[in-house]
Amino acid sequence: MSSKEKRLKVLLFDNDDFSDYTSYFARGLSKYVEVILYCFSDESPKITGAVNQKGIKFVYINKRLPKGHSSIKGIVRVFILFFILLDALLRTKYDIVHIQDYLPAFFLFIPILKLRKKRICWTIHDLDIFSLWTRLFASGINGRLQILFRKIVTQPSFTGKYVDRIFVHSLSHKQKLIAKNIDQRKIHVIRQLDYQYLLEITKNNLSSCDFELENNSVLFFGNVAPWKGIDKLVEAARIVKNKIGPIFHLVIAGKPYPGFDGKQFFENIDNEDKKFIKIINRYIFSSEIPALVGKSSFLVLPYNHEFQYSSSGVIPLSYTFAKPVIVSNVPSLSEYVEHGKTGLIFEEKDSKQLANCIIDLIKNNSKCLEMGQFAHQKLVREMSLDVCCKVIIDIYNGLVK
Repeated sequence: MSSKEKRLKVLLFDNDDFSDYTSYFARGLSKYVEVILYCFSDESPKITGAVNQKGIKFVYINKRLPKGHSSIKGIVRVFILFFILLDALLRTKYDIVHIQDYLPAFFLFIPILKLRKKRICWTIHDLDIFSLWTRLFASGINGRLQILFRKIVTQPSFTGKYVDRIFVHSLSHKQKLIAKNIDQRKIHVIRQLDYQYLLEITKNNLSSCDFELENNSVLFFGNVAPWKGIDKLVEAARIVKNKIGPIFHLVIAGKPYPGFDGKQFFENIDNEDKKFIKIINRYIFSSEIPALVGKSSFLVLPYNHEFQYSSSGVIPLSYTFAKPVIVSNVPSLSEYVEHGKTGLIFEEKDSKQLANCIIDLIKNNSKCLEMGQFAHQKLVREMSLDVCCKVIIDIYNGLVK
Protein backbone atom coordinates (compact mmCIF):
# COMPACT_ATOMS: atom_id res chain seq x y z
CA MET A 1 0.00 0.00 0.00
CA SER A 2 1.41 3.39 -0.98
CA SER A 3 1.53 6.25 1.48
CA LYS A 4 -1.13 8.11 -0.54
CA GLU A 5 -3.53 5.18 -0.69
CA LYS A 6 -6.46 5.41 1.68
CA ARG A 7 -6.58 2.75 4.40
CA LEU A 8 -9.86 0.93 4.82
CA LYS A 9 -11.76 1.50 8.03
CA VAL A 10 -13.27 -1.61 9.62
CA LEU A 11 -15.91 -1.43 12.34
CA LEU A 12 -15.28 -4.65 14.27
CA PHE A 13 -17.79 -5.91 16.81
CA ASP A 14 -16.82 -8.34 19.54
CA ASN A 15 -19.25 -10.78 21.20
CA ASP A 16 -19.46 -12.53 24.57
CA ASP A 17 -16.88 -15.33 24.97
CA PHE A 18 -14.92 -14.24 21.88
CA SER A 19 -13.12 -11.17 23.21
CA ASP A 20 -9.63 -12.71 23.15
CA TYR A 21 -10.15 -13.90 19.58
CA THR A 22 -11.59 -10.59 18.39
CA SER A 23 -8.90 -8.49 20.08
CA TYR A 24 -6.12 -10.62 18.63
CA PHE A 25 -7.80 -10.51 15.23
CA ALA A 26 -7.98 -6.69 15.49
CA ARG A 27 -4.26 -6.68 16.25
CA GLY A 28 -3.59 -8.54 13.01
CA LEU A 29 -5.93 -6.39 10.93
CA SER A 30 -4.44 -3.14 12.22
CA LYS A 31 -1.29 -3.83 10.19
CA TYR A 32 -3.32 -3.25 7.02
CA VAL A 33 -6.47 -1.28 7.92
CA GLU A 34 -7.82 1.09 10.55
CA VAL A 35 -9.89 -0.78 13.14
CA ILE A 36 -12.61 0.51 15.43
CA LEU A 37 -13.14 -2.30 17.93
CA TYR A 38 -16.29 -2.50 20.05
CA CYS A 39 -15.11 -4.88 22.75
CA PHE A 40 -17.00 -6.77 25.47
CA SER A 41 -13.85 -7.03 27.61
CA ASP A 42 -11.29 -4.46 28.69
CA GLU A 43 -8.84 -7.23 29.66
CA SER A 44 -8.64 -9.05 26.31
CA PRO A 45 -6.87 -6.21 24.44
CA LYS A 46 -4.21 -6.25 27.16
CA ILE A 47 -3.83 -10.05 27.12
CA THR A 48 -3.56 -10.25 23.33
CA GLY A 49 -1.30 -7.24 22.94
CA ALA A 50 -3.87 -5.42 20.82
CA VAL A 51 -3.88 -2.45 23.18
CA ASN A 52 -0.29 -1.67 22.18
CA GLN A 53 -1.03 -1.53 18.45
CA LYS A 54 -1.46 1.67 16.49
CA GLY A 55 -4.45 1.77 14.21
CA ILE A 56 -7.01 0.41 16.70
CA LYS A 57 -9.60 2.56 18.43
CA PHE A 58 -11.22 0.80 21.40
CA VAL A 59 -14.79 1.24 22.59
CA TYR A 60 -15.55 -0.89 25.65
CA ILE A 61 -19.15 -2.11 25.49
CA ASN A 62 -18.99 -4.02 28.76
CA LYS A 63 -18.84 -0.83 30.81
CA ARG A 64 -22.38 0.05 29.71
CA LEU A 65 -24.01 -3.38 30.05
CA PRO A 66 -25.54 -4.94 33.21
CA LYS A 67 -23.41 -7.46 35.08
CA GLY A 68 -24.51 -11.05 35.68
CA HIS A 69 -27.10 -13.20 33.90
CA SER A 70 -30.87 -13.41 34.30
CA SER A 71 -33.92 -13.18 32.05
CA ILE A 72 -34.52 -9.52 32.96
CA LYS A 73 -30.86 -8.61 32.57
CA GLY A 74 -30.83 -10.38 29.19
CA ILE A 75 -33.65 -8.16 27.93
CA VAL A 76 -32.05 -5.01 29.36
CA ARG A 77 -28.72 -6.06 27.84
CA VAL A 78 -30.19 -6.35 24.32
CA PHE A 79 -32.04 -3.03 24.75
CA ILE A 80 -28.83 -1.19 25.69
CA LEU A 81 -26.84 -2.99 22.99
CA PHE A 82 -29.37 -1.82 20.39
CA PHE A 83 -28.57 1.82 21.12
CA ILE A 84 -24.82 1.13 21.23
CA LEU A 85 -25.07 -0.43 17.77
CA LEU A 86 -27.28 2.39 16.53
CA ASP A 87 -24.78 5.02 17.63
CA ALA A 88 -21.81 3.10 16.22
CA LEU A 89 -23.34 2.28 12.84
CA LEU A 90 -24.83 5.72 12.17
CA ARG A 91 -22.19 8.05 13.63
CA THR A 92 -18.90 6.29 12.87
CA LYS A 93 -16.99 6.55 9.60
CA TYR A 94 -16.17 3.10 8.22
CA ASP A 95 -16.13 1.01 5.05
CA ILE A 96 -16.85 -2.47 6.39
CA VAL A 97 -18.73 -3.87 9.38
CA HIS A 98 -17.47 -7.19 10.74
CA ILE A 99 -19.39 -8.98 13.50
CA GLN A 100 -18.56 -12.07 15.57
CA ASP A 101 -21.04 -14.92 15.96
CA TYR A 102 -24.64 -14.18 16.98
CA LEU A 103 -24.58 -10.49 17.89
CA PRO A 104 -27.95 -9.57 19.45
CA ALA A 105 -30.02 -6.88 17.68
CA PHE A 106 -27.55 -6.49 14.80
CA PHE A 107 -29.98 -7.89 12.21
CA LEU A 108 -32.22 -4.83 12.70
CA PHE A 109 -29.58 -2.61 11.11
CA ILE A 110 -28.86 -4.71 8.02
CA PRO A 111 -31.46 -2.90 5.82
CA ILE A 112 -30.00 0.48 6.82
CA LEU A 113 -26.45 -0.70 6.10
CA LYS A 114 -27.56 -2.01 2.71
CA LEU A 115 -29.15 1.34 1.84
CA ARG A 116 -25.91 3.08 2.84
CA LYS A 117 -23.95 0.58 0.71
CA LYS A 118 -21.86 -0.59 3.65
CA ARG A 119 -20.33 -4.07 3.35
CA ILE A 120 -21.06 -6.62 6.08
CA CYS A 121 -18.85 -9.55 7.12
CA TRP A 122 -19.82 -12.22 9.64
CA THR A 123 -17.55 -14.73 11.41
CA ILE A 124 -19.52 -17.75 12.65
CA HIS A 125 -17.65 -19.63 15.38
CA ASP A 126 -20.47 -22.03 16.30
CA LEU A 127 -22.61 -23.00 13.34
CA ASP A 128 -25.67 -24.09 15.28
CA ILE A 129 -25.24 -22.76 18.80
CA PHE A 130 -28.96 -23.17 19.42
CA SER A 131 -28.71 -26.95 19.31
CA LEU A 132 -26.25 -26.76 22.23
CA TRP A 133 -28.50 -24.38 24.11
CA THR A 134 -31.44 -26.69 23.50
CA ARG A 135 -29.69 -29.66 25.12
CA LEU A 136 -28.67 -27.57 28.11
CA PHE A 137 -31.66 -25.33 28.71
CA ALA A 138 -34.73 -26.77 26.97
CA SER A 139 -36.11 -28.38 30.12
CA GLY A 140 -39.00 -26.32 31.42
CA ILE A 141 -40.77 -23.19 30.20
CA ASN A 142 -37.94 -20.86 31.26
CA GLY A 143 -35.38 -22.77 29.19
CA ARG A 144 -37.55 -22.77 26.08
CA LEU A 145 -38.22 -19.07 26.46
CA GLN A 146 -34.49 -18.39 26.67
CA ILE A 147 -33.88 -20.24 23.41
CA LEU A 148 -36.80 -18.48 21.70
CA PHE A 149 -35.58 -15.10 22.93
CA ARG A 150 -32.05 -15.82 21.71
CA LYS A 151 -33.31 -16.74 18.24
CA ILE A 152 -35.54 -13.69 18.04
CA VAL A 153 -32.80 -11.21 18.94
CA THR A 154 -30.19 -12.70 16.59
CA GLN A 155 -32.17 -13.91 13.54
CA PRO A 156 -29.33 -16.04 12.14
CA SER A 157 -31.19 -17.03 8.94
CA PHE A 158 -31.90 -13.42 8.02
CA THR A 159 -28.32 -12.39 8.83
CA GLY A 160 -26.88 -15.26 6.78
CA LYS A 161 -28.96 -14.30 3.77
CA TYR A 162 -28.09 -10.63 3.63
CA VAL A 163 -24.50 -10.23 4.85
CA ASP A 164 -21.89 -9.92 2.11
CA ARG A 165 -19.32 -12.43 3.36
CA ILE A 166 -19.37 -15.24 5.92
CA PHE A 167 -16.24 -16.67 7.53
CA VAL A 168 -16.22 -20.13 9.10
CA HIS A 169 -13.36 -22.15 10.57
CA SER A 170 -13.77 -25.45 8.73
CA LEU A 171 -14.69 -26.81 5.31
CA SER A 172 -17.33 -29.02 6.90
CA HIS A 173 -19.03 -25.90 8.28
CA LYS A 174 -19.01 -24.32 4.82
CA GLN A 175 -20.68 -27.41 3.40
CA LYS A 176 -23.35 -27.30 6.11
CA LEU A 177 -24.12 -23.66 5.33
CA ILE A 178 -24.40 -24.47 1.63
CA ALA A 179 -26.86 -27.24 2.56
CA LYS A 180 -28.92 -24.52 4.27
CA ASN A 181 -29.13 -22.64 0.94
CA ILE A 182 -26.55 -20.00 1.82
CA ASP A 183 -24.82 -18.74 -1.35
CA GLN A 184 -21.51 -20.61 -1.41
CA ARG A 185 -19.78 -17.70 -3.15
CA LYS A 186 -20.02 -15.61 0.01
CA ILE A 187 -18.64 -18.32 2.36
CA HIS A 188 -14.90 -18.45 3.11
CA VAL A 189 -12.96 -20.86 5.31
CA ILE A 190 -10.57 -19.02 7.63
CA ARG A 191 -8.71 -21.26 10.04
CA GLN A 192 -8.69 -20.69 13.78
CA LEU A 193 -5.92 -18.26 14.75
CA ASP A 194 -2.67 -19.09 16.49
CA TYR A 195 -2.04 -18.19 20.15
CA GLN A 196 1.27 -16.42 19.71
CA TYR A 197 0.27 -13.84 22.30
CA LEU A 198 0.39 -16.56 24.97
CA LEU A 199 4.01 -17.22 24.05
CA GLU A 200 4.62 -13.50 24.55
CA ILE A 201 3.19 -13.81 28.06
CA THR A 202 5.83 -16.44 28.78
CA LYS A 203 8.59 -14.38 27.16
CA ASN A 204 7.69 -11.36 29.29
CA ASN A 205 7.63 -13.49 32.49
CA LEU A 206 3.92 -12.79 33.00
CA SER A 207 2.86 -16.43 33.13
CA SER A 208 1.89 -18.12 36.38
CA CYS A 209 0.58 -21.51 37.42
CA ASP A 210 -0.39 -22.78 40.87
CA PHE A 211 -0.42 -26.48 39.96
CA GLU A 212 2.30 -28.96 39.04
CA LEU A 213 2.13 -31.45 36.18
CA GLU A 214 3.82 -34.84 36.22
CA ASN A 215 5.88 -36.26 33.36
CA ASN A 216 3.84 -37.79 30.52
CA SER A 217 0.83 -35.61 31.27
CA VAL A 218 -2.02 -35.87 28.76
CA LEU A 219 -4.15 -32.72 28.76
CA PHE A 220 -7.85 -32.18 28.16
CA PHE A 221 -8.37 -28.41 28.13
CA GLY A 222 -11.60 -26.43 27.95
CA ASN A 223 -15.16 -26.31 29.21
CA VAL A 224 -16.63 -29.60 30.42
CA ALA A 225 -19.75 -30.37 28.39
CA PRO A 226 -21.84 -33.38 27.29
CA TRP A 227 -20.45 -33.24 23.75
CA LYS A 228 -16.78 -33.21 24.84
CA GLY A 229 -16.54 -37.00 25.34
CA ILE A 230 -14.92 -36.89 28.78
CA ASP A 231 -16.64 -40.12 29.83
CA LYS A 232 -14.88 -41.95 26.98
CA LEU A 233 -11.62 -40.21 27.83
CA VAL A 234 -11.79 -41.50 31.42
CA GLU A 235 -12.54 -44.99 30.12
CA ALA A 236 -9.51 -44.75 27.81
CA ALA A 237 -7.30 -43.53 30.68
CA ARG A 238 -8.21 -46.60 32.72
CA ILE A 239 -7.31 -48.85 29.78
CA VAL A 240 -3.96 -47.08 29.38
CA LYS A 241 -3.20 -47.45 33.08
CA ASN A 242 -4.00 -51.18 33.00
CA LYS A 243 -1.77 -51.73 29.96
CA ILE A 244 1.30 -49.64 30.76
CA GLY A 245 0.90 -48.83 34.43
CA PRO A 246 0.70 -45.42 36.12
CA ILE A 247 3.54 -43.88 34.07
CA PHE A 248 1.20 -41.25 32.64
CA HIS A 249 -1.27 -38.74 34.04
CA LEU A 250 -4.50 -37.41 32.59
CA VAL A 251 -5.20 -33.76 33.40
CA ILE A 252 -8.75 -32.44 32.87
CA ALA A 253 -8.60 -28.65 33.16
CA GLY A 254 -11.65 -26.45 32.79
CA LYS A 255 -14.96 -25.50 34.35
CA PRO A 256 -18.39 -26.89 33.36
CA TYR A 257 -20.06 -25.30 30.34
CA PRO A 258 -22.44 -22.49 31.42
CA GLY A 259 -25.76 -24.01 32.44
CA PHE A 260 -24.36 -27.51 32.72
CA ASP A 261 -23.49 -29.37 35.93
CA GLY A 262 -20.34 -31.34 35.17
CA LYS A 263 -20.37 -33.31 38.43
CA GLN A 264 -21.90 -36.35 36.74
CA PHE A 265 -18.69 -36.83 34.74
CA PHE A 266 -16.52 -36.83 37.83
CA GLU A 267 -18.62 -38.63 40.44
CA ASN A 268 -17.56 -42.07 39.14
CA ILE A 269 -13.86 -41.26 39.45
CA ASP A 270 -12.77 -43.13 42.56
CA ASN A 271 -9.66 -42.76 44.72
CA GLU A 272 -7.78 -45.30 42.60
CA ASP A 273 -8.47 -43.21 39.46
CA LYS A 274 -7.27 -40.06 41.18
CA LYS A 275 -3.77 -41.53 41.33
CA PHE A 276 -3.43 -40.87 37.58
CA ILE A 277 -6.32 -38.49 36.81
CA LYS A 278 -6.02 -34.87 37.96
CA ILE A 279 -9.07 -32.62 37.76
CA ILE A 280 -8.72 -28.83 37.77
CA ASN A 281 -12.39 -27.90 37.96
CA ARG A 282 -12.25 -24.13 37.49
CA TYR A 283 -11.68 -21.39 34.97
CA ILE A 284 -8.09 -21.37 33.66
CA PHE A 285 -6.66 -17.86 33.33
CA SER A 286 -4.65 -16.83 30.28
CA SER A 287 -1.53 -16.39 32.42
CA GLU A 288 -1.81 -20.07 33.44
CA ILE A 289 -2.24 -21.54 29.97
CA PRO A 290 1.43 -21.40 28.85
CA ALA A 291 2.58 -23.45 31.83
CA LEU A 292 -0.35 -25.85 31.58
CA VAL A 293 0.01 -26.58 27.86
CA GLY A 294 3.79 -26.23 27.81
CA LYS A 295 4.28 -28.90 30.50
CA SER A 296 1.89 -31.37 28.82
CA SER A 297 3.10 -34.02 26.40
CA PHE A 298 0.12 -33.61 24.07
CA LEU A 299 -3.55 -32.61 24.10
CA VAL A 300 -6.60 -34.76 23.50
CA LEU A 301 -10.00 -33.77 22.07
CA PRO A 302 -12.38 -36.75 22.40
CA TYR A 303 -15.45 -34.76 21.28
CA ASN A 304 -18.48 -36.56 19.84
CA HIS A 305 -20.68 -35.86 16.81
CA GLU A 306 -22.79 -33.30 18.69
CA PHE A 307 -19.79 -30.98 18.38
CA GLN A 308 -19.81 -31.04 14.57
CA TYR A 309 -21.49 -27.64 14.35
CA SER A 310 -18.88 -25.93 16.52
CA SER A 311 -15.20 -25.09 16.16
CA SER A 312 -12.40 -25.51 18.67
CA GLY A 313 -9.43 -23.27 19.30
CA VAL A 314 -7.73 -26.02 21.32
CA ILE A 315 -5.98 -27.48 18.25
CA PRO A 316 -4.17 -24.26 17.23
CA LEU A 317 -3.48 -23.68 20.93
CA SER A 318 -1.72 -27.05 21.07
CA TYR A 319 0.11 -26.39 17.79
CA THR A 320 1.29 -22.99 19.07
CA PHE A 321 3.19 -24.79 21.83
CA ALA A 322 4.45 -27.46 19.40
CA LYS A 323 2.27 -30.18 20.92
CA PRO A 324 0.53 -32.84 18.80
CA VAL A 325 -3.12 -33.65 19.34
CA ILE A 326 -5.32 -36.71 19.49
CA VAL A 327 -8.78 -35.93 18.12
CA SER A 328 -11.95 -37.82 17.29
CA ASN A 329 -12.99 -38.06 13.65
CA VAL A 330 -15.55 -35.26 13.98
CA PRO A 331 -15.03 -33.36 10.66
CA SER A 332 -14.55 -29.88 12.15
CA LEU A 333 -11.66 -31.29 14.22
CA SER A 334 -10.09 -33.94 12.01
CA GLU A 335 -9.60 -31.62 9.03
CA TYR A 336 -7.11 -29.66 11.17
CA VAL A 337 -4.99 -32.79 11.75
CA GLU A 338 -2.65 -34.70 9.46
CA HIS A 339 -2.93 -38.20 10.86
CA GLY A 340 0.43 -39.58 11.90
CA LYS A 341 2.16 -36.25 11.27
CA THR A 342 0.61 -33.49 13.41
CA GLY A 343 -1.53 -35.77 15.55
CA LEU A 344 -3.68 -38.89 15.63
CA ILE A 345 -7.34 -39.36 14.70
CA PHE A 346 -9.56 -42.01 16.29
CA GLU A 347 -13.15 -43.15 15.85
CA GLU A 348 -15.41 -41.05 18.07
CA LYS A 349 -16.68 -42.76 21.25
CA ASP A 350 -14.18 -45.61 20.75
CA SER A 351 -12.35 -45.54 24.07
CA LYS A 352 -10.13 -48.55 23.15
CA GLN A 353 -8.88 -46.85 20.00
CA LEU A 354 -8.32 -43.63 21.94
CA ALA A 355 -6.35 -45.56 24.56
CA ASN A 356 -4.12 -47.06 21.85
CA CYS A 357 -3.41 -43.57 20.46
CA ILE A 358 -2.44 -42.32 23.93
CA ILE A 359 -0.15 -45.31 24.48
CA ASP A 360 1.46 -44.77 21.07
CA LEU A 361 2.52 -41.20 21.95
CA ILE A 362 3.40 -41.93 25.58
CA LYS A 363 5.73 -44.79 24.65
CA ASN A 364 7.32 -42.96 21.71
CA ASN A 365 8.60 -39.67 23.08
CA SER A 366 10.75 -38.88 20.02
CA LYS A 367 7.73 -39.44 17.76
CA CYS A 368 5.64 -37.16 19.97
CA LEU A 369 8.26 -34.38 19.80
CA GLU A 370 8.63 -34.72 16.03
CA MET A 371 4.88 -34.54 15.51
CA GLY A 372 4.80 -31.44 17.71
CA GLN A 373 7.31 -29.76 15.40
CA PHE A 374 5.26 -30.66 12.32
CA ALA A 375 2.18 -29.34 14.11
CA HIS A 376 3.84 -25.98 14.73
CA GLN A 377 4.97 -25.77 11.11
CA LYS A 378 1.40 -26.41 9.98
CA LEU A 379 0.21 -23.65 12.30
CA VAL A 380 2.67 -21.15 10.81
CA ARG A 381 1.62 -22.05 7.25
CA GLU A 382 -2.14 -22.12 7.72
CA MET A 383 -3.23 -20.54 11.02
CA SER A 384 -0.85 -17.71 11.84
CA LEU A 385 -2.44 -14.34 12.53
CA ASP A 386 -0.81 -12.66 9.55
CA VAL A 387 -1.65 -15.44 7.08
CA CYS A 388 -5.33 -15.38 8.05
CA CYS A 389 -5.55 -11.59 8.12
CA LYS A 390 -4.00 -11.24 4.66
CA VAL A 391 -6.70 -13.50 3.22
CA ILE A 392 -9.43 -11.46 4.91
CA ILE A 393 -7.88 -8.15 3.83
CA ASP A 394 -8.00 -9.34 0.22
CA ILE A 395 -11.68 -10.17 0.70
CA TYR A 396 -12.31 -6.75 2.24
CA ASN A 397 -10.62 -5.02 -0.68
CA GLY A 398 -12.63 -7.06 -3.16
CA LEU A 399 -15.85 -6.02 -1.45
CA VAL A 400 -15.05 -2.32 -1.42
CA LYS A 401 -13.78 -2.23 -5.00
